[in-house]
Amino acid sequence: MFKIAIIGAGLSGLTAAHQLRHVAQVMLFDKSRGVGGRMSTRYAGDYEFDHGAQYFTARDPRFQNAVEAAIEQGVVAPWQGRAVYKKDGEMTADTGGDRFVGTPRMNSWPKAMAEGLGISLGARVSKLKRDNKKWTLAFEDGQEEGGFDYIICAVPSVQAIDLLPNEFSCMAALKATKMEACFALMVGWVGHHDFGWDTLRVNNDVNAWLAVNSAKPNRNESVTTLMVHAAPDWSNEHAEADRAWVQAQMEASASALCSIDVSKAPHLSLHRWLYASVSKSPEQGTLYDPALGLAACGDWCLGGRVEGAYLSGLAAAEAVSLRL
Repeated sequence: MFKIAIIGAGLSGLTAAHQLRHVAQVMLFDKSRGVGGRMSTRYAGDYEFDHGAQYFTARDPRFQNAVEAAIEQGVVAPWQGRAVYKKDGEMTADTGGDRFVGTPRMNSWPKAMAEGLGISLGARVSKLKRDNKKWTLAFEDGQEEGGFDYIICAVPSVQAIDLLPNEFSCMAALKATKMEACFALMVGWVGHHDFGWDTLRVNNDVNAWLAVNSAKPNRNESVTTLMVHAAPDWSNEHAEADRAWVQAQMEASASALCSIDVSKAPHLSLHRWLYASVSKSPEQGTLYDPALGLAACGDWCLGGRVEGAYLSGLAAAEAVSLRL
């Protein structure tokens, strides 16, 4: 069997692994403590926050089939929350396609996908080496894992640039991709708070998105958890700013939007996603160099979104499988 390394155990990497696991020996490596990438959940006692991807839609038939299978499995559910859009001070319904979420938390679906796969967590790849047409992964702790015929980099584009060699034939497209930062503020209260909406999209503000995480299906209803995402432009501008100052700005904005002093909540925590959304994408399923046996994939390949991550993983697996 051919041996394939997949760097990154988010939805793209997990999808590629599922497609290839019966035709090759597949091993996944991720620097985090858990799978899912931005489909992740942060825990703090009774509070749980889907602090990355908030929900997803399904438009492509291939992704629709995957979502339907996950619903039958009990790890995905429709979310029919009250969606509002505040634009220029006016509140309107935030329309769009049907929304879905992982249940009982966003990382439930990637966790289910990870079952039965060979995954090494806490494994940060620092360098790729090639000898006699075989690839070796060098890790930050000094360990190495070799003998790979193909490598799929299912990580943010900036991280893929750092890992892949300059002779990677798609390097220009990779470097042209632009990803945006996002600060995520997690707010928790004991008891139930009703803001009159379950999701609030905002324009021309420090914050661009607020969602009542506890309003999602099968969540803990004894607490109220609010997820606040800062606007991409604002996050980029202040990506290296003092975290206490960033949090204070987001709290002030959220307080005005929620008509409650967010800073007084029993639980407050801030997370920075350096690579959260995509403003410039290659708009192709995967970047693949057959001569080197290297592929790059991720939601950034197809403009972002959870669906894009899934479809990009499919495209990477298809490109590699044609050579097996």
